[in-house]
Amino acid sequence: MKRIWISILLSGMLLVSSTAVWPSGTVKAQQLSETLAGMMQNDTGTEQLSESNKPEQEVKRLKRQTDQDYSMAYLNSLPYNELVDLLTSSSWTQIPELFKFNPDSRQFYENQDRFQAIIDALQTRGSQFTEDDDKGIPTLVEVLRSGYYLGYYNQELGFLNTREYKKKVLPAINKMMDNRFFAWGSATQNEVIGAAGKLISNTTVDTETVNRMAGLVKDFVEHVDDYAGDHGKSKAFYDVIQGIGYVLLWDLSEPDKQAIKGNIDAYLNPLFLLAKQGPSSADKVWLTNNAVYYTGELAHYQSNPDKANQVLTDSMNSQPRLSELFFTAARQISEHYAGKDYNGNRIDLEKLKNEGKTHYLPQRFSFDDGKFIFQTGDQLKEEQIQRLYWAAKEVKAQFHRVVGNDKALEEGNADDVLTVVIYNNPDEYRMNNYLYGYSTDNGGIYIEGIGTFFTYDRTAEQSTYSLEELFRHEFTHYLQGRYEVPGTWGRGPLYESGTMPWFEEGGAEFFAGATRTDSIQPRKSVVGNLRQDSPSQRYSVSQTLHAQYGSWKFYDYSFAMFNHLYQTDLSELNKINNMIRANDSHGYKDNIEKLSKDEKLNREFQQTIEQQISQYDSLSTPLVSDDYMEVPQPKNTSEIYAEIANAAGLSNVKTEEHESQFFKTFTLQGIYTGGPSKGKVQDWKTMNGLADGFLKSLSGLTWNGYNTVTAYFTNYRVTEDGRFAYDVVFHGKLPEKENPGAGGNPDNGHSGNPNTDNEHNGNLSGDQEPNNTFKQASQLKLKQTVSGTVGGSDYADIYRFEVKHPGQLDILLEADKEQGVAWLLYHESDLQNYTAYPDKVEGKRLSGSHEAKAGTYYLYVYSTSDENHAYQVSVNPTGETPSIEENEPNDTADKANTFPIGQSVNGKLDGNDRQDVFTFDIHDQSPIRVEMQKLLGENASWMLFKEDDMDHPVSYPTEVSGLKMAGGYDAGPGRYYLFVYKYADEDIQYNVQIEPVNP
Repeated sequence: MKRIWISILLSGMLLVSSTAVWPSGTVKAQQLSETLAGMMQNDTGTEQLSESNKPEQEVKRLKRQTDQDYSMAYLNSLPYNELVDLLTSSSWTQIPELFKFNPDSRQFYENQDRFQAIIDALQTRGSQFTEDDDKGIPTLVEVLRSGYYLGYYNQELGFLNTREYKKKVLPAINKMMDNRFFAWGSATQNEVIGAAGKLISNTTVDTETVNRMAGLVKDFVEHVDDYAGDHGKSKAFYDVIQGIGYVLLWDLSEPDKQAIKGNIDAYLNPLFLLAKQGPSSADKVWLTNNAVYYTGELAHYQSNPDKANQVLTDSMNSQPRLSELFFTAARQISEHYAGKDYNGNRIDLEKLKNEGKTHYLPQRFSFDDGKFIFQTGDQLKEEQIQRLYWAAKEVKAQFHRVVGNDKALEEGNADDVLTVVIYNNPDEYRMNNYLYGYSTDNGGIYIEGIGTFFTYDRTAEQSTYSLEELFRHEFTHYLQGRYEVPGTWGRGPLYESGTMPWFEEGGAEFFAGATRTDSIQPRKSVVGNLRQDSPSQRYSVSQTLHAQYGSWKFYDYSFAMFNHLYQTDLSELNKINNMIRANDSHGYKDNIEKLSKDEKLNREFQQTIEQQISQYDSLSTPLVSDDYMEVPQPKNTSEIYAEIANAAGLSNVKTEEHESQFFKTFTLQGIYTGGPSKGKVQDWKTMNGLADGFLKSLSGLTWNGYNTVTAYFTNYRVTEDGRFAYDVVFHGKLPEKENPGAGGNPDNGHSGNPNTDNEHNGNLSGDQEPNNTFKQASQLKLKQTVSGTVGGSDYADIYRFEVKHPGQLDILLEADKEQGVAWLLYHESDLQNYTAYPDKVEGKRLSGSHEAKAGTYYLYVYSTSDENHAYQVSVNPTGETPSIEENEPNDTADKANTFPIGQSVNGKLDGNDRQDVFTFDIHDQSPIRVEMQKLLGENASWMLFKEDDMDHPVSYPTEVSGLKMAGGYDAGPGRYYLFVYKYADEDIQYNVQIEPVNP
């Protein structure tokens, strides 16, 4: 299985010059499909950008008479003369269906008279263009290239791919060369020259055409010091030699090749000269590289083939050993001269590659028991590598949360070990082509077949994206290939519809924003790209889901689509993930088409983009914290595992420890069982919030190693009693040495005989110290509320109570602030494993239930932070709970406290707190009665609203007696909101209850 992602976007808009130096053993380019327009595949399975088979994707939009786009259907309706007039007065970018096969484009190109009319127009205008007027030649050329391109792929237009039809353009090309302005000069002249080269690449050449280009090539080589610095000239020069080279190498029959051999020395000799004497500076060496490449590849066309070997040998010997030009020449000698240079010396290319890897990538770093390897240049620092490792853990955690799977789709593949190759800089990254044989015209590339991705370090001046951003993007591709997308990249039924790019690249851009404790954040760098487009320029949902490689915007809008689904429609995102993981190509294709036609979705998509843009100034680009670089303080690992398990309320806990070069890490896995299931999506949201809460709670403890812990959850299910459950996995850094004075008991050092009679009798209102061990546990009576404080050195309070008869118990703890305190329940028969924990957390309230058996129970209340936390706790038989306290903030309907019908709630309105809001649901028609007792102050009242009309109350006090205010209402099914408010500047304390009324 081999998967290859090319991160064109994340090259960070850095110009990495194209080179025609392909990996060893290149075979004729076979296009993957229309969806990968322009990507060439060689025998190693690498897709590389090829200028010969695709249009330029990022060019300045020409503005002729109008910016209007034209459909193929419209072009089909025009008479030939009007069509030509339109094409020559427009930019090819105004025809979005070029290079796309559909019924309209088929109709356009299968009309041979129309096609000939365009060729004739090119021939006419070839003799008319001037130094400042291209006469529409670039657009005519792209329209013709589109036809030949579609003919290559689609048998319905196969006649265009014949030698006969390719020769039809030669008269037009020759007319262009007859024009005196077909010479290096203005930007217009250079563009016309480049257009001719690109047209050749999709058609053909003969001896005459090649030799007529010789003068142009010779002139460029003679003035290379001046011309190489001109992007327009150097790009056009490349288009010419690449176009001719492509045809000579791949697109001629053997008789045609024989007719040309020995007859184009005038063209080859300037290339040979450029190969020997061309520039070697970092910004211009690519021109010399291409000359060296074509010197070897086209050597058999020279009248004296050995001359090319002499040029290659001289070039190799004149360049620094192991340099780019050195390797290019060595490879050509190895491939075309049986590995012997002009002087008879043996060229061992494999030995040179290994030597090059040692030279350019001398550092090796190992993590996770050798399953995560970095091979880097000597300029990368250890801290950089460690930060990338921890960035991977943040991305991995968020990826598994969203995807819901952490099991490899296929075991035993090369990606069981991930290798990351990082070069010192963009210039050295070009060596990757020679050392490993993979493309370098990108910001990074992941090859699943060898479990390796390649990239380079970069400065802010060299790239708009940091190394860590790129790393996060590429690491996501690794995760996608291993855990989410089955099969081989670019092949198989999922890829046939051409709608996988948005998912893969959008997902990589999305998960690059992963954080440790705050989910996944939109990156400022990406939103910054989106805000460059006006609303009318933005991609629609359909454009995004059908977008292809080749455009910068494609990455940004694919991210926006992934982010929109994550933020607003997790159910849909889950469906897409599940279809892809199940290899359900038909379901996926149908679903994409449904989404593409959903006008409501498109409106919401645009709104989400607008919302992100409006928040641009407050956004950031998530990068790992400095906390990861700190050395963990000594601490017993058993305590670490116990604290994590306790904080998260896990059962069936398992742990593993891993060796890395700089530190040890752990993985802790257990089962979290939550409250009643509210459906998969809502349960996921609850669990996602809980997971972040667990991490934040742990970070509040004294041990600094908790700041390196990440968490994810998978394997969603609903238990037999209707509660949701997940497998939860924690990962983090371990201390170098354990604290020798620390105990390792799961109860955090609290020990003692639960049968020892050391209890505190009486009706307690506060905890009795010391009560930090089971032996010292304070007595607690059922239905009694006890207050206490934990924190600092007094990290725990333990209470003991008796259960005489089996039955369900409700435990309720109310703290003075959210987070920082929790509880566990133990039975005397097993003081190592707790029997209950808070499965419902609402602000400051932590509650849970337990089906108790007879015997002695211990309630363990403990601190999860350094701060002191006051609390009240009670244990009650089910149905006998004490009054509940309202929980701030609850001043608006969207922050309303849930009101338990049949119970009472105590509340207060102090200072500027003007109102409290509660909510409850009625499922069947039911009369209810609301009664409020004012305990302090007088100027307060209440009103009851139904959700569908928040402007008109359905009930208010109709019975007022002293400080008591009551009212009734025959409530139908729905959600209701109770507002308790004050209308004077005084503090109010109250008790309110809502009771069903028996008819």
